[in-house]
Amino acid sequence: MLKQLIAGLTLVALFSPSLVYTTEQVSAEAEFKRALSIIEQTQLEIFTDTTPADSIEIFSHFQKRWSQADNHSGDAKDNERKLELIRDSLSDTIDSYNDQYANYISPQALKKYRERRSGSYHGVGLKFRARRDQYPVVIGPLIGGPLEKSDLQPGDRILSAGSYDLKGTSSAQIIKLLKGPKDSTVELTVNRNGTIHQVDARRGPVDLRYSHAEIISANIGYLKISRFGGNTHEHVRTQLNSLIDKHVQGIVLDLRDNPGGSTRAARAVVSMFTTEQHVYCERYKSGKIKKLPRHGDHMTDLPLAILVNGQSMSSSEIVAGALQSYGRGIVIGSPTFGKGLVQKVFNLSQPLGGAIRTTIAVFGTPDEKPIHATGIVPDIFIESEADFMFRRTGSLNIRADARQYQRELLEQRVTIDFPDKAHDYISASDVQLNTATAKLAELNKLTKLQAEH
Repeated sequence: MLKQLIAGLTLVALFSPSLVYTTEQVSAEAEFKRALSIIEQTQLEIFTDTTPADSIEIFSHFQKRWSQADNHSGDAKDNERKLELIRDSLSDTIDSYNDQYANYISPQALKKYRERRSGSYHGVGLKFRARRDQYPVVIGPLIGGPLEKSDLQPGDRILSAGSYDLKGTSSAQIIKLLKGPKDSTVELTVNRNGTIHQVDARRGPVDLRYSHAEIISANIGYLKISRFGGNTHEHVRTQLNSLIDKHVQGIVLDLRDNPGGSTRAARAVVSMFTTEQHVYCERYKSGKIKKLPRHGDHMTDLPLAILVNGQSMSSSEIVAGALQSYGRGIVIGSPTFGKGLVQKVFNLSQPLGGAIRTTIAVFGTPDEKPIHATGIVPDIFIESEADFMFRRTGSLNIRADARQYQRELLEQRVTIDFPDKAHDYISASDVQLNTATAKLAELNKLTKLQAEH
């Protein structure tokens, strides 16, 4: 299918003298051919009952639009128009597979994707909440970020960033204003209880940490991972070491609402809790099955409970599935989302730029049980109507007062949205976490009794 399209592209370049081809256009066409070859070789056909769109039809449409766009000038604007047509054609080709997880990533979107995956960028390091028709409010500075030692406090309203008034501004636009080159500055105008003051924020490296650890009841260590960034496992390793040094009697690993991310980070986290050699398996378009090995050192055999829910996805399902398969921990909560798919991003060279993301494999547990559309079924199923009150997503490197303010904002929202049930929701306990700590306490008691006898 796509081989015909590639051949057709070569023919139009050779036998269409009416078209003007610059060096940039020839390079973009070559990268287009490479991208189509990658799609053909790697993209799974699991989301459609029919053969993906015919290559001849796609090419015919592309050729027509290309011809219409050509103004015989070969200038910069003509180049950019034709680059956009190629990008559109790539999007159309991937869309024909009806896979919501596969797509063409524009050069601009690719930059944001890399920041999200790496967990770092240059900005001021501020967690905030945008509000419709109102000024955004400060949640808190990020620990380790440029504003960590600033006077900004939870609840401060941010009136402006530079000369830009922020009333009703979207989160995306505010983030864009706060990012910038290292050591550049942006002046924030802040309202605190009616008092206006300015904060000169100097931009610098911002590390988005997606894990948080603390000791909770019964001397149990609590480790929350909100997503798997490229270096999340490094933070987890440090935090787990700290819990072990404090002689905790068990670990609760909270993967609720974790959308996934780096599979390497997931493999590393699994490896911290088990000595087993394989973490999960991948099945490719060819039918080949590959077992992915552990990554990093084993750290502890402490009793373990893993919390999951319907929004635990992808890499978080890899972790829960592996630990459950090896009998290493007890999984508690509700069935996970069931996104057992592996995407790979293939960068495209300039001048085309951007990348294509294809679904290259389905993955399963180390014993080859499928995860996609099935999910991980907990050992103990337990949920409550108030589970949403305990969601923690995004960056977790904020102070305790910022976490408390997040909770206050949530309670305010619940009071407005659910006036009849607000009291019950706000006073509800985290039944999944409570169940986990109770089970770990039982295991500790049983272990002590066995040791005594």
